[in-house]
Amino acid sequence: MQQVKGQVMSDQTHASDDYEARLEAAHSNPLMAAGRWVVALASATLGDGEFEANEPQVVVHSRVDDSVMLRITTASLEEAERLIVQIREDLENLSTEEFRAEWEPAADRER
Repeated sequence: MQQVKGQVMSDQTHASDDYEARLEAAHSNPLMAAGRWVVALASATLGDGEFEANEPQVVVHSRVDDSVMLRITTASLEEAERLIVQIREDLENLSTEEFRAEWEPAADRER
């Protein structure tokens, strides 16, 4: 540990030094996207505003080369917003190894 201006600083790096989390829209094929829009419109017509036409995703990118380390597709923007807060907190508090061990099992798998 080192002391900087009266504060004790840890030598441990955090995952936020290597990664950043962003909200993004899923990129699906045109037929699937059209189908989601039809369902969203029908859902809104029936009074259910919960269905999202675009699948929101939380994506964790490398700060070095912008590659994707983690991608999690959510059902709604509200869910994505809750998830990104949790992921950003873990990026700030966990080491890179701890973060990867915690979150990689939750990643979207190729469909």
